[in-house]
Amino acid sequence: MDGKLRNELEALARKGGARLFGVAGTDRFEGAPTGHHPSDLVEGAASVIAVGVPLPLRVANYRGLFESSEIIAGDFRRRYLQEYFYRTTGYDIINRCLEQISLALCLHLEDCGFPSLYVPPTYGENYLHIQEMVPGLAGPFSLRHAAVRAGLGEFGLNNLVVTREYGSRVRFGGLITPAPLEPTPFLQEKACLGLECKNCLNGCRGEALSLAEEIDFEKVWLDPVSRTDVRGCREKRVPYFCHGSCMAACP
Repeated sequence: MDGKLRNELEALARKGGARLFGVAGTDRFEGAPTGHHPSDLVEGAASVIAVGVPLPLRVANYRGLFESSEIIAGDFRRRYLQEYFYRTTGYDIINRCLEQISLALCLHLEDCGFPSLYVPPTYGENYLHIQEMVPGLAGPFSLRHAAVRAGLGEFGLNNLVVTREYGSRVRFGGLITPAPLEPTPFLQEKACLGLECKNCLNGCRGEALSLAEEIDFEKVWLDPVSRTDVRGCREKRVPYFCHGSCMAACP
């Protein structure tokens, strides 16, 4: 395993704005859907790199902004905050950062003789057009699973990745490479507080989250323990003003 190259890649990622960096061997992706395992996408795949960029606190907690504004009318404020302000500051800008980091890592690996493939963050600007054609379509490669299997966090009750450093207030990017990089260990201690908290479940006004019937609350969750009704979430977030509440509620 190449620890030196991994260190170079981590330094490059952090220079580009990443706050989290991890590596998983492709053996950690057993059970991935057919056609979506790392080896299905990159011949000779050996490693998956996951990087995370957190949302600034005031971006994640955007709902109280402009309450006394004389410019943004009250009846339009919610739509403005969710569909423009949060969409831009909480998704588009961070996704562009993740894309630039992933591209830099991919090119560095290619310079080292390892042609690699980076994956665009799910729900980016162009992904909305795909979702209009196929509502509820999942991303081509699960960046959430990549983050968990690279030891950056665990799945939480909100069906997001919960990290010890930032809770679930993180978006992820990643790439698949034939480079045999030294892997980072799985998360050893739980990050999600589970039923002791339930802030995300209580904060989901659209009731788009449903839990699995049997959950071992002592385990670090390497796979989702809840399901998100993606279509219901999209349809209800405007009238309920709850877009991102499952993330912001996470302590």
